Amino acid sequence: MTKPEEYTIRFGKPLDIPNLIAADRAASELFRPTGLIPSMATIPESIPVPILTDAINTGMVLVAADKAGAVGFALCQIFAPYLYLHQLSVTPEHGRKGIGRRLVQRVFLLAENNKCSSVVLSTFRDVPWNAPFYASLGFKELPRRKLVDWMLGIEQEQSKMLDTTKRCFMRRSVRRSLRSRFL
Repeated sequence: MTKPEEYTIRFGKPLDIPNLIAADRAASELFRPTGLIPSMATIPESIPVPILTDAINTGMVLVAADKAGAVGFALCQIFAPYLYLHQLSVTPEHGRKGIGRRLVQRVFLLAENNKCSSVVLSTFRDVPWNAPFYASLGFKELPRRKLVDWMLGIEQEQSKMLDTTKRCFMRRSVRRSLRSRFL
């Protein structure tokens, strides 16, 4: 079994795509007992290949990998001045080793490098590995009155498959280092 220090975090590559889809499908199975998402058997692919390809080509996919390949990822998109964390997935067999936390920490650096003021995400409020996990990383729930058009658009898309009343948007400011402010 891979030790936590043997995982690397790097930018995604097109060759990672099959492993990213597999990681996302496997991680989504953790939700089966919650009844919060539809069965993965009814979804042909969790994240369409063209979306992953575009995100990889623009440097918006961070991958956690061991010697065998990708075991988790963070999929991001810029909605200036925010970086939106669309998806964070780690295969269950590699879970609970700090990989998700390391990926999110790299997302903060990605946001900083792209001059974004905050990282925003949408997640389930009451699932332990969702909102409580992100809160442990400094995210705070956004009041509904502070949601902007692109967030409402994401929520509308999510409502086609999920009960969005059980979800929330969360945000964490990016603390720019002195070095990045003067470069």
